[in-house]
Amino acid sequence: MGRKISMQQLADRLGVSKYTVSQALAGKPGVSEATRREVLALAAALGYTVRTNSSKTLSYDEAVAEAVVESESATEDVHESQPPVIYIGLDIRHEKEPYFWLRVKEGVEAGCRMHGFQPEFFTFGQDELTIWTGATAVAVADAPDRLSTRAAGFIIAGKCPLGTLLTINRFGLPIVLVDHEEPMIGADAVLHANTEAGRMACHHLLSQGCRSLVFIGRDSFAVSFKERWWGCRLAMDEGKAAARSESFQLKKWTVPYGGSEAPMSRGWEPALERRLDAAVSQQELPEGFICANDDIALHLLLLLSQHGLQSQVRVVGIDNTAPSLSAVVPLTTVDLAKEWLGIRAVEAFARKLKHPSALPEKIILRAQLVVRESG
Repeated sequence: MGRKISMQQLADRLGVSKYTVSQALAGKPGVSEATRREVLALAAALGYTVRTNSSKTLSYDEAVAEAVVESESATEDVHESQPPVIYIGLDIRHEKEPYFWLRVKEGVEAGCRMHGFQPEFFTFGQDELTIWTGATAVAVADAPDRLSTRAAGFIIAGKCPLGTLLTINRFGLPIVLVDHEEPMIGADAVLHANTEAGRMACHHLLSQGCRSLVFIGRDSFAVSFKERWWGCRLAMDEGKAAARSESFQLKKWTVPYGGSEAPMSRGWEPALERRLDAAVSQQELPEGFICANDDIALHLLLLLSQHGLQSQVRVVGIDNTAPSLSAVVPLTTVDLAKEWLGIRAVEAFARKLKHPSALPEKIILRAQLVVRESG
């Protein structure tokens, strides 16, 4: 890819130390084989120069071949001159979001290179009627007329209206859903461990001595937000049971995050500030905040700093986006492997092509806590 990536960025994205990444890239001992493959695969996917034990510099494709052990079989029948086309659908609200969905998109592109597919991107809205190819609006029902004769199927990233999914499903081509699932169409799904991420964030704050917590999000924005809230509730119940105490408290602040328009409105920011002001004036400021994503957490940290409250409460986000490192207080967060979400989606698609009668699978990628100064 055109942009440079550093060893530290690889470490942050994988949730390991820079030393571990350095050892893995250099082929030195002290790193497990599984970690080495993971580092090499992500480095290759993002265009980082990879060297092996023999000091040989690998091209992108060569590095991927060594790092991803099961990728060889998926491309046996692929024509190099005319690769199959995967249509990649992105929620139009997320098309230009640079920290989460851009990295998922990069992962999809990397996965397509690994498996010999040609990606074609389109966007969809939340009205169930229209998709966009570039700047051209196309009725969902008319989309089949625009499909390539080499169309292999679809990868749909983000929350997609059921009506749109049902129409796409009628095309009779394989579908893989990313960060979303829909049992009615029987598609494979590649998901983050959102419930576990919320549970992990809540348990961390409880371990730091916090007894009153607030979760900030909006269930209707994304299934992932709802699942992260469920994870917090689960952890709070576990904390109460372990301590045999009912003194623990978990509340929820719903803010109007997102919206149906693109780009997404920032109108939720004043709402969050009003909610914070009310909590301060009523002396109901919690000991810790868990935010449904880093975007909300970073704005909360800014508000707390402006009010001189940053030292009084702990804040944890979820996603581990790049700005979390350079926040007014570096953000404690839960890392979700964004590039790997895209890479694994293409792997699932290749499997579906090879085994069309196989039962649909749900792949859940791990979450990992990244502790920094805010929490």
